[in-house]
Order: sequence, then C-alpha cells, then structure tokens
Amino acid sequence: MKLFSNFIFNVVLIIISINIISSESNFSLIFPFKTIEKEEPELTTSYNDTITNEIMKNIFLNELFLKLEIGSPPQKINLRVSVNSNDFFVSKEDATFEKNYPKKQGNFYYNNSKSSTFEIQPNKKGNVYFSHIHESEYVMDNIKFHTTDKNKQINIKQFEFFLAHRVSGPNHGIVGLKISPHSEKKEDFFSSLKKYNLIKNKIWYLDFNNYNINGNLVIGNYPHFDNNIVKKDKTKYYDINHFEKIYSITYNEKWDSTWGLNFNKIFLQNITTSDYFEILNTNEKCKNAILNPNLGVIIGSHSFKYIFEINYLNKYLNSGICYQPILRINRNYEQKSYYYYYCRSSYIEHMKKNFHPIIFEHKEFKFNFTLEFDDIYIKKNNYIFLRIIFDESNQNWLFGSPFFSKYTLFFDSDSKEIGFYSPNINNNIIKENYNKNKNPFTSKIFFQFFIGIFLLIVGIYLGKKIYGLKRKLRANELEEKFEYNPVEKQLQMY
Repeated sequence: MKLFSNFIFNVVLIIISINIISSESNFSLIFPFKTIEKEEPELTTSYNDTITNEIMKNIFLNELFLKLEIGSPPQKINLRVSVNSNDFFVSKEDATFEKNYPKKQGNFYYNNSKSSTFEIQPNKKGNVYFSHIHESEYVMDNIKFHTTDKNKQINIKQFEFFLAHRVSGPNHGIVGLKISPHSEKKEDFFSSLKKYNLIKNKIWYLDFNNYNINGNLVIGNYPHFDNNIVKKDKTKYYDINHFEKIYSITYNEKWDSTWGLNFNKIFLQNITTSDYFEILNTNEKCKNAILNPNLGVIIGSHSFKYIFEINYLNKYLNSGICYQPILRINRNYEQKSYYYYYCRSSYIEHMKKNFHPIIFEHKEFKFNFTLEFDDIYIKKNNYIFLRIIFDESNQNWLFGSPFFSKYTLFFDSDSKEIGFYSPNINNNIIKENYNKNKNPFTSKIFFQFFIGIFLLIVGIYLGKKIYGLKRKLRANELEEKFEYNPVEKQLQMY
C-alpha cells in the first residue's frame, strides 16, 4: 500500500511541476530599438530646396536599429531591423565596405578579438556564405537576451551567427523578420531563436513608445498568451476576446513585398460639420497598403494626392503658405521621385483647425484607423513637414512609422497573418482557428495533463492488481498456517 501511495504522490507532483514550468516559460523576447537620427541642416526663413530636401530625406529614412549584446564582455551592436529581409548577420570591426557606403561611426560592428568566448564554428570553418549583401562565415559567441519577464534574462553560450568580412550596400548588419525559403540553407533570425528554444512562435510586433522614435521589438507570443505583460492604458484590450487576425495581402513587387492590408473604404472627415467624404476608387489597389516601419513617412496613392490637394492643401499652396518640391532619392537600388509638402509653422493652428482626418475602414478588424493632423505633421524649426508624400506612379499606399507609432499590428511570419486588438471585437467564444493555432505552452499543459491522468489511471489499475495479488497470497498463507498450526498444537498436547 505504501508503494502505491508513493506512486500516486509522484504522479501528482509531476503534473504540478509540468504546469508550473510551462506557465513560467510563457514569456517573449524583447529587443529595444531606436532610430538613429542624422544631423540636419538648419532651416532658416529663406526658401531653399536643397536644405528642405535634406531634411525630408532624413524624415523619409526612418531606419530602426535594435541592440544585440554579443560576447564576453558584452558588446552592444546596432543591427538594422528589416521586415522585408530574411537575412541575419553582424559585420566585423575590420570588414571591407563598399566605397559608396563606407564604415559608420558608432556601435555597428563586432570586434571578435575583444571577446573571450568567441569561437569559429568548427564543422563549418572555411565555409564562406555569399549573398548580394555580404560575404560571411559561421561563428559562435555568447549572446544575452531580455524577456518580458523582468526577472528573467537568458545568456546563450555558443550562439551561432554570420560574421561578415566583406559588405556591399548600406546594411552593415541586419535582423530580418522574413522567413527564409526552404531552398536556402542559411538560417533566418527566427530559426536561430527556435534552435536554442528561446521562442515557440514566429510572432512579432513593434511596441513604439507612444509617438517617439524608439520602443521594443517583441518576438515569441501574442500579448494575450504572455502573462508577463501588464494590460493597461493602450494595452488594456490585449485580450483574446478583442483579437482578430487575417491573412496578409502579400506583394511580389521588388523589395517591398511582404506585408499588406486591404481597406474597405477610405474617408475624409470634415471636423466642422462631422460629414464624411468617401474617396471613391475605381481601382481596388488604391485601398491597399504595404506595411514598412523603416519608412518615416506614408506614401499616398496617386488618386488620393489630387483629392487631398483639392479638399485641403491647394488654398495653402496658392497663398504661399505651403510649398511642393520634389525629393529624388535612391531607394532599393532605384532612383525614385516624390512630391512632398512643407509649410510655415506660424500657420499651424489655422491648418490644424481646417484639417480633414483621413479614415481607413477595416471591416474584419471592426475598426477605423484614423490619421489626424498631429500624426502626420512634424515641426522642424520654422516649418512643418507633411509626412504623407506621393509618387506619381504609385497606386498602393505604403504605411511607415506614422502609422506604426499610433497603431500596433501583430505579425505571424509562419502563417503570414496580421493580428489586431480592437474594443469593437467581441469574440466571447474562442474561435476554431485559435484552438488550432493557440499558444503551444497551453497545448503542452493540456497534453501533459492528460498524459498524467492516463498514468494515474494505469497506476491505480496496476496498484489494485499488485495489491490484490498480495492480499490473495497473504490469505493463502494464513489459510495454510491455520490448517497447520492446530495439528502442531495437538501433537504438543499429546
């Protein structure tokens, strides 16, 4: 009986331990990011296209850099975040760089000679990886990871990554959030994290600090599966009942071909009369938006440009309050031209009062995404710059940081789905697709719980068998002794 009781006790302990370990493991990885601002020329009261173009170029290129702590002692390396790349590499301090994109000033490079834990991958030594960006080899070193659990930091020893000794183009180190095709032998960032059991899901989102230019890249879980995230203020709706996800509209257009949304309607709102003016688009592409947080602007569709000018901008352009130059910039190895607008800051209150908010209706998310005056105008000295620009040949919208800093979208790089939390979404019953794709930790708990129950039942069955057999043997022994002892006693009496 004691043996059986111990067995039951151990099974219960195993079940409890499994549940505790699983719940404690339910965290996400956090990578702080920031935009590295370039020095800007001073904008005086005089009209000068050269100066304003330089300022607008800096607004346009809103590149996000996260910090990765590599080596012993740790070196904090800035790596560019790219949602449209599957690359993951770090540049050596003494790497060779292209003439047009020379070495930068700052913590963008790794010095392996300063790390006591640096190793070249033994089984891959001498194997050089070539891409259109860099020539690299596999190396290993310690990397420190931060999590949503403030009391938990993870230091992975011998973490494998690409170290580049020759780099072409502007990216001198990159963390791509796109999954590598199965045909490619190299590992993307998600695969590397999964290999070391740091994440279970290829889910990520950018958590901007309000309207600032920094925040956190979070990888691993949706917030409603991460018990370490405190739900309050703008995150109070981070609950599965207020969550919806849809398949991304993917594009195959050069370098911008990863994530996209399709809106049902686009409106301009007259804040004086509260009337809504729907922008009628015969071309459905005018309601599509490509998503790229590395842009500091929103690129509007060609058809919206003229509607926006007629309904708002023209009166300021005609009166000399606003100006419309052309910005020529080399983007994705291609020369592009954009119309942009800047205005005298002394008229900011008048312009704000007459501004028509731009509303993007999304029926599946049950939400109207709204861009207001403060979302899309930025002040630079004596002028304000509109962060919506236009390309004459562009039919789609392209949403950059003005959208991402206001609204948080959630991306699953495996399923190509985009998620969003809205107070208008009320899914009181968890949908079938969540049961299929729910958090692996939760699935693991239920699976292990049922295994524990099964073992418990088997244990009870075997215990009864063993205990019953012992009772039977004991009964037989007693019966034999009962038959023998009286005879023995009788012999002694005589």
